[in-house]
Amino acid sequence: MPQRFPKHFRLVPLTVFAILLIAFTACTEVAADPLGATPLTEATTPASAALQPKATAIATTAVPTTTPTPEPNDAPAVEGVTPGPGDTVEPAADTLPLLLTEAWSDVWLCADEDVAVEDLTVNTTLNCSVGVEVQGDTLVINASGIPNHDFESTLGCCAAEIDNRWVIPLDPQPDSDGELTMAPERGPVAFTVSGVAIYGPEEGPGGDAVALEHGLFEEDRQPIDLGVCGGHAGPGGQYHYHFDANCIHWHSDGDEEITDYEPSDLIANGEAELIGFAFDGYPIYGTYEQDVDGTIVEVTSSYRLIEGANGYGGIDDYEYVDGLGDLDTCNGHIGSTPQAPDGIYHYHSTLTNGNGDLGFPYFLLCYYGEIDDASIPVVNAGPLGGGRFPGGGPPPPRPR
Repeated sequence: MPQRFPKHFRLVPLTVFAILLIAFTACTEVAADPLGATPLTEATTPASAALQPKATAIATTAVPTTTPTPEPNDAPAVEGVTPGPGDTVEPAADTLPLLLTEAWSDVWLCADEDVAVEDLTVNTTLNCSVGVEVQGDTLVINASGIPNHDFESTLGCCAAEIDNRWVIPLDPQPDSDGELTMAPERGPVAFTVSGVAIYGPEEGPGGDAVALEHGLFEEDRQPIDLGVCGGHAGPGGQYHYHFDANCIHWHSDGDEEITDYEPSDLIANGEAELIGFAFDGYPIYGTYEQDVDGTIVEVTSSYRLIEGANGYGGIDDYEYVDGLGDLDTCNGHIGSTPQAPDGIYHYHSTLTNGNGDLGFPYFLLCYYGEIDDASIPVVNAGPLGGGRFPGGGPPPPRPR
């Protein structure tokens, strides 16, 4: 056994010291691996391989047909830092989550003060109100569920001030397992910056609510009607949009009323307008945005009705056609926005597809980002199902 030397060891002759030090080192090395353990390099993965970054950018009109093999990514990669076993990588102190940065701080409507609006169906005044707070790594939005503009409850009368509570991640991240989470075909899939629910494309009986509104089929299962701006009242008095919603940024020009609103009126605003957020935290913008030349253009979807279908069968009546419009299977793409000039994945409110027909799915059909299923509210809007792609097939690979 190696000897323990007193602090005045430096007084021992140098030769003796050298001999004892060599003996001590040899003993220590032998004791470190008494059972001939497997060398470390054969039992672990290099940090550079374990933290290999994934590509997240997608083309706006091209979706791969194969699913990439997910790479290990148990910890976030931070430039210049190689985590060791048990280490936790923390972001830089001056790095804020996306939705806490200044660019996103003033996007909420009805947050500074309540806005009184009228339900034109029953001539009742209600208030739009929104409260926003941070809870852990999420942003919680509490709202009255009433829009910031006059509206129509229609046959689902009547809309009521309710407690809408929406929860989204402060720092949205792309899906990492290659399997998209489908948005419900009925019920809430997102919400507006005024706190109002955005529903999937189907109405209660299962038909496409927008195709019905455009008279493509006759609904013989339950009377349905959409009001101005693509919204109406539904279960429990929850007002919600099935399409459009651009009117949250529309302002009357003198004597105009909300019933005079046209989505094309917003072209004059000169930039993409933020409409809301999907439950994965990624933003939803309006129907118009600037192209690379600065020209305001309409953004179109890449879905179309299957030949012979009319929307009565809901989302099963549609098919995705790569390159038909501007957007991917989830109805989004990566590009510059007023809040993210360097580019961010975002969805759009689509009124038409690339052929000028219906803009199904109107907002989004699947979630590009990581999402906790528990954050998707469920309402009694008919049999919601589990979310599916047109035709009932499995979700395609995440757009990259």
